Amino acid sequence: MAKRRAPATRRRRRGGDPDQATRTVTRDEAFRVLRSNLQVAIDDLSNPVVLITSAQGSEGKTSLSVNLAESLAMAGSRVVLVDADFRNPDSHRLLGAHNEVGMSDVLLERSTLEDALQYVELPSRRTDTPPAGLYFLSTGQDVHDPAELLGSRRTGKLLEALSKQADIVLLDTPPVLPVADTLVIGRLAAGAVLVIEARRTPIPAVIRAKDALTRNQTRVLGVALNRLQDRDAGESTGYGYGYGYGYGSGASAGERPRPGERRRGADDNGLPHPELVVDGQAEE
Repeated sequence: MAKRRAPATRRRRRGGDPDQATRTVTRDEAFRVLRSNLQVAIDDLSNPVVLITSAQGSEGKTSLSVNLAESLAMAGSRVVLVDADFRNPDSHRLLGAHNEVGMSDVLLERSTLEDALQYVELPSRRTDTPPAGLYFLSTGQDVHDPAELLGSRRTGKLLEALSKQADIVLLDTPPVLPVADTLVIGRLAAGAVLVIEARRTPIPAVIRAKDALTRNQTRVLGVALNRLQDRDAGESTGYGYGYGYGYGSGASAGERPRPGERRRGADDNGLPHPELVVDGQAEE
């Protein structure tokens, strides 16, 4: 079993910068829009596995994945966030979680899924409601050939087990153009959200990434336009979603408060640590 760590607490500051408070509110609203549109997109699909990817690196896909997972969890969804970017794992840092064991260890049978899965408790913004939380599977130990591991049969069985016991499974995957990892795992998902950074991502790169996903039979559920600013739209925005609709805040995806607590086991909403099945066997 992975060692349990004492939960940290984050104190709320009184007062503060009113502009920052406004950015936080509009950022949260942007993720509510993204969350709602994504839920509609996968509502009629039996496989709730969604890839979050980008055309190239450093476009904010990991920060967007974490923020979206938190937004879904705070709305009451049972969420599993999987960091499948073995080449640049970073989700655990944003969540305040660890990367001692994770996806690679489960797939290579060095750890059980129950030991590798972490429960991340999110700080409540209201005193009259219990804190929400999400389940997180980090990348785990380094692997020599990520694409080969992601293309294995055990990866499909792992995602199938997670999807049966979650409302949605989000996969933070590598950029589409530099490496083949996302295309390898793409056919196992219901579809992909393509993250694009405003003013930075070349349009030809976006087209090539979309075409690569489509040729790979990976459905493109929508596009998340990241880090918009005043000159890009009528109001200061940070996130947009889909083909032609969305809004958000001036803060970038990386400007987010670090969650204050993490613990494994049952949460305050009564959700037990899940019994997850891989290759037909329950991981106790």
